[in-house]
Amino acid sequence: MKRLISRITLIAAIFTAGIIAVFNVPEAVESFLPKVDTISLIKTDYCEKVSGAGIISEISGEWFVSISVGEGDIRKVEKGQSADIIGTAFDDGIYTATVYEIGSIASRKPGEYAYEIVVEVILKIDNPYDSAENMLRSGYTARAEIKTDDEKSIFIVPYSVICQDDIGEYVYVLSGNSAVRRDILTGVELADGAEVLKGLSENDEIIASPEHINGNTLVSRREHD
Repeated sequence: MKRLISRITLIAAIFTAGIIAVFNVPEAVESFLPKVDTISLIKTDYCEKVSGAGIISEISGEWFVSISVGEGDIRKVEKGQSADIIGTAFDDGIYTATVYEIGSIASRKPGEYAYEIVVEVILKIDNPYDSAENMLRSGYTARAEIKTDDEKSIFIVPYSVICQDDIGEYVYVLSGNSAVRRDILTGVELADGAEVLKGLSENDEIIASPEHINGNTLVSRREHD
């Protein structure tokens, strides 16, 4: 009993003092520490894209999509780039297209909050008759995703593990029995998480629930069956 009280007292003292403890505690002491789950960097394929919405049209048996691209993205678009065409009328079907023409004049159009400057980009659909049932109709709305770069592999982390303060973005990694702050630099934002450009390696064990970490904390890895 005295040994148990001593171990609990040791843990309390470390927490109270706020010591940055990067070490392994004895197994008996570890059993009293908060349990955490950890994850690793997630490797995924990514291709930079420029998106725009527009209208489908048919001219002499060939099908085109005319979309509006914002002035901040138009410099990334070049003739010959490939694109995916999606639309409500296509169900889960995707058409492929090629950038056919880029407008030489910019115009103003109403945006979500204010007017925006856009340039018209025309894409020619590559496979309009691949489907047994032609789903294309002049006047349909569609969305194009133009691939402006080659596909590459990047590392991401879920948004739920990223914390932020006045200094910047950071995560907590498990080092021994310590939750250690690690400042990171993020890049592109995807649906599943943000790209990590700097601050983490593939071997790092990232704490999955940082909301339970308060400053320098001693923790124990949760074991799964």
